[in-house]
Order: sequence, then structure tokens, then C-alpha cells
Amino acid sequence: MKITSTVNLCLLALAITLVPACKRAHVAQNGVLNVAVQSSPATLDPRAATDAEGDKICQLIFDGLLARDDDMELAPGLAENYEQISDTSYRFFLRRGVVFHSGSPFTAKDVVYTYGSMVDGTVASPFKEPFSVIKEVVAEDDFTVRIDLKGPSASFLSMLTKGIVSSVDAKRLGSRFGRQPAGTGPYSLSKFEADKLLELKANGNYFGKIPKIETLRLYVVSDDNIRVLKLIKGDVDLVQNGIPALVLPKVLENKNLEMEEGDGIVVTYLGMNLTDKILKDKRVRQAIAYAIDRDEIISHRFGGQATKANSILSPMNWAYDGDLAQHEYDPERAKALLNEAGLKRVALSYKTSTIKERVDLARMIAHQLSKVGISVKVLPYEWGTFYRDVKTGNFQLYSLSWVGVTEPDIFFDICHSSRFPPNGLNRDRYKNEEVDKLVSRARVTMDKDARKDLYGAVQKILFDELPFIPLWYEKNVVVYRKSLDGVSVRPDASYLTFVDISKE
Repeated sequence: MKITSTVNLCLLALAITLVPACKRAHVAQNGVLNVAVQSSPATLDPRAATDAEGDKICQLIFDGLLARDDDMELAPGLAENYEQISDTSYRFFLRRGVVFHSGSPFTAKDVVYTYGSMVDGTVASPFKEPFSVIKEVVAEDDFTVRIDLKGPSASFLSMLTKGIVSSVDAKRLGSRFGRQPAGTGPYSLSKFEADKLLELKANGNYFGKIPKIETLRLYVVSDDNIRVLKLIKGDVDLVQNGIPALVLPKVLENKNLEMEEGDGIVVTYLGMNLTDKILKDKRVRQAIAYAIDRDEIISHRFGGQATKANSILSPMNWAYDGDLAQHEYDPERAKALLNEAGLKRVALSYKTSTIKERVDLARMIAHQLSKVGISVKVLPYEWGTFYRDVKTGNFQLYSLSWVGVTEPDIFFDICHSSRFPPNGLNRDRYKNEEVDKLVSRARVTMDKDARKDLYGAVQKILFDELPFIPLWYEKNVVVYRKSLDGVSVRPDASYLTFVDISKE
């Protein structure tokens, strides 16, 4: 029997968030919004981008079938609405009149191509496995897409926030598409100078909110001191999550600057190579966790603008396990664990990017670990080299952040034993049969309460085994010049807030 249930969530959000066409006749004001970012994206192909900057910039250039609103709830994107035909089949009704930045019209064929290209190997995508749940994508007509799944998938709709690419341009450009992206989003890319500058232009034909400023320039400034100086001098208008907490009070003494802040879901973690002969011992990993004084780090390095983490999920996530404890600072326990493992002294290397704040944090952690007999050599690398080493397993310790985690199915991608790179994001090479079973069950469990219980069990195992150590959830802090209006922050630190900024 065919079951059809129209999902009202998208329809409601559509009515609330979209501006009627008759009220969108304005164009972006002339002018430039200058923003300093910490690193250059590895690619701007949404099918391949996994680094924080790449993901956030892709959100400006591309739209998914669905989107996340400011409350992190699913809302309409390129699909105006959809209906669930059965447990394994959905029909999406696409927007008409949408045009890619390159000029080609958006149709159902672009949806079919985007999802197909990730699964069939056309593009090397870390999202291949999640999208492999799709059995078939059918263009029923130019503006109607039916997606049939191989089985029930609790996280399927969340996956559809992934940007849709132009099939015409992606086929034409091939591997160059990541530097010459064509999307439908509020901004189009006009210049990409690696490690220097990305320039984006307002899309005056955008179906949603049109950016209020015509040109957005993202300057790559990896050095903290230079970033601060550029903001104070007025070379850039805004910095998000890029002003070291230690200098923030001094920066805000400048009468031309203001700050916005809010709780965030970005989590910084310490990754560990579980194939390493030292780190494969759980007791060593636990010793590291107890040897890190996060209270000291948060107080001295973040000025209190962070909270201790015990899960990749933030407390704002519906699947977060609120019963989890913390690995509180306990150097004597750390020493005892090392002795139990037969190791009185340990020597490790810790890779990080060359961003000064990240180097300083790594050195502070290294200093704390030295107090319990763990000698750590901090190795800073340029972003491209550092990120490549992380993906290829060429590390002992490293630190990174997960940005915008809203879907708990991330545990499958970062913890399941089938998800070692390049097939997924299990960078630490973690293997646990029970976790494999739990995360696999959770993704086909449609009951939300039952799914929460499964993820609670996963978080408890990870808390004990520590394939990675969640360190802290950082607050989102935007420092900007008073000449800007409409500045705000989202929990996921998305750059989509730039759309609402105007300039005197």
C-alpha cells in the first residue's frame, strides 16, 4: 500500500523564511565586506570539502535540497517541499527559475548527477558511503525528483543539506571544479588565490535572502597577530572565531570595534593514531586525557569563552548523552595508568597547523603532558601538508575541530571500522565491533527516542575507550567594525550570517 505523508516542516519554514519575489527587487548595495579567515579551503567542491573553511564557504556558494535554519532545524532549500511516499521513498518538488552562477538552469538532472557522482566514483568523495544508502534517484520531470533508498535511513534528510552542483559545469571542469565552482547560492566565486584571497559576488537572482553587500572578500591570514592588526587598522571589517581570547579585551578597547558572541557546537578534539604501538593501548589514551588541564586552558587561552567537552555532540544536540562524566584533570591517575601500561616515560609527536593560536594550544597541552612523563614534540605544518598527513594517518597526535555537527550519524563516519580514509572520516583508525553494531543500528532506527538510546551507548563506550579526546566547545565570537550592521552568529559558526550584514 502506498503511503503518502506531506511533511509540513518544510512548508512552514518556507512560509517563514522566504521573502516573496515582489519584495526581492532590491540588489546588493555597492561595497565590499572584508573578512579575515584563518586558512585556505582545500576545495570548494561540496562533494569533497571536509575542512572547516571549505565547508562554510561552500554553504555560501551552493544550496542543498534542504537547509539548516538559524535554530539548526531542517528547512527548504532547492526543494520547496517534499513528501514521504514510504519508509524508503521520498519525492521532492524543486524550485523553478533557479539558475546556477554559470548561467545554466537548475533542474532535476543536477540533483541526479550530484548524488550519483559521489557514489559512482566520478569524484573522490568522503561522503560516498553515506550516500550509498540511495538505491535510485529518478527525475520524474524537470522539477520533480524521487529518491528511493536501499532501506530505512534515519539520517537521510540531514544528508540533503549537501550542496547541489551544476552537472554541466562539473562535467566540463572535472577536477578543476573545486577551484571554479558553480552553485546556486547567495554568493558566486569570482577569485580564488590559494592561501591569499577568495572573492565572492552577491547573487542578485538568489531565491532567498540576497546579500546586502555586493562583494565579499575572504582574506587568508594565518598569523594571529597580523589578523588582529588588520582588524584594528581597518584593513578587514570582521573576524569570526579568529581573535585570540588573551588579546580580545585589549582589542575591544578600540572604540571602532564591537563584539557578538553565542554558544557554539564547534568541538575541538585531540586525535590519536590507534595503529601506533604506544597509542593503541587504551590506558595511554586515558592517561593523556587525565593529564590535560582543560580548566587551565579554557581560563588562560580562551578567557572562559569555551566549555569542557565530553562528546563530539554538543549539549545542544538532541542525541547528546547528558549523563556523561568528564575526564577531570588528575595527573596522579595519569601516572598510575602509564605505570599500569608498563610505561614510565612516553615520547610522542603532535602535529598541528601553523596558525599561532593552534600552535600555542598544542604547546600548552605538550607542557601539561610532560608533567606526567609524556614528552611531546609539537610539529606545526602549513594547512595543506598538515591536513594531508591527518587523512593519510601520518601522525601520532593531532588536533582539529568538528564544525556544524547537527546529525549524530557522524558517529558512523568517524567511528565505524569501514570508514578509514579515503572511504570516510575515521582518521584515528578506531575499531570496535560493539560500536560498529550500535552506529549501524542507529542509522536505520526511525524512532527518535530509541535512536537517542543507541547514541547514548556509543558515547559511553567512546568516553571509556577514547579513540579521540573531546577537549572543548568553543563559543562563537565575532569582532567587527561599528560601521557594520546586522552582524550575528549561529551555533554552527556558518558564514551564511554574512548575507544580512550591511555597511555604512
